[in-house]
Amino acid sequence: FFFFFKQKTAYEMQRGLVGSEMCIRDRYKAKGMQAHLTFDKTIKVFSPEGRLYQVEYAFKAVASCGLTAIAFRGTNCVVACVQKKVPDKLIDPATVTSLYKVTDTIACVLLGSPSDSKMILNRMRYEANNFKYENGYDIPVHVLASKMSGFAQLISQYAFYRTICTTSVLLSIDEEKGPQVFKIDPAGHCQGFKGCTAGAKEQEAMTLLEKAFKKKAQAGGNFSTDEATEAVIETLQNVIGSDFKPGDLEVSVATTTNPVFKLLNPTEVEQYLNKIADKSQLTLTLQYHSLTCLLYTSPSPRDLSTSRMPSSA
Repeated sequence: FFFFFKQKTAYEMQRGLVGSEMCIRDRYKAKGMQAHLTFDKTIKVFSPEGRLYQVEYAFKAVASCGLTAIAFRGTNCVVACVQKKVPDKLIDPATVTSLYKVTDTIACVLLGSPSDSKMILNRMRYEANNFKYENGYDIPVHVLASKMSGFAQLISQYAFYRTICTTSVLLSIDEEKGPQVFKIDPAGHCQGFKGCTAGAKEQEAMTLLEKAFKKKAQAGGNFSTDEATEAVIETLQNVIGSDFKPGDLEVSVATTTNPVFKLLNPTEVEQYLNKIADKSQLTLTLQYHSLTCLLYTSPSPRDLSTSRMPSSA
């Protein structure tokens, strides 16, 4: 008896058993969708449109975190406000935060992957401590932002690294430049802002923040500490479209007289929420009265028809 055994091809063999025949399979690649997936899988190859898909996916991952943060720079203060969501009732709320302290005078908001955020926070603290050890004074916030943006951009150049899925916002009261706010995206781009937003509803919050700046500029004034804190909370509340409880927000403030960042307790946050609610109620009352006065002072249709009738003379 003769038995004929069919030799297995590279497509039928398991991945762990494929040796040199792997080259036969990988030599021929289909065009179209598989070509797109080739650019999609690696970080160091640009697509024909000049895009890096892995970096864009990192931006989408940050936006899908479900949190929104706002950082604001006043005349003599910096304010950061971020949502706080506890994913499970059994989790201790004290261990859930997106607002961290790098040094006593530098705070940061980290949105995105929690594990990546912890790594970035440790890197920031390492760079700050190393700078102070070598130079004898605290690191300026613009130097730290430059170092972290360079670190994030360098990672995007290597195929064996994964893009950092975190957007960082640094805040500080600089001894020479005053209040400072910097934002670093997953691609490593860094810019200074008067006010910036990050997270799920970044664009909507940015639009409302620009309106608040424009309104204050037309009035010819500057934001004090209370006004800046109130503007940040009100903007975030309008973007989310719901009233906050004191435990739903994290607010940190630093001023030129006290550059050490202070995290507001729930009682202080509730006071600002009550001020915003009273102001909203006053605005609605004034709008109602103005509309009522307009209805009473406007002529009726009968009076208009009578005024249009020609005189008997």
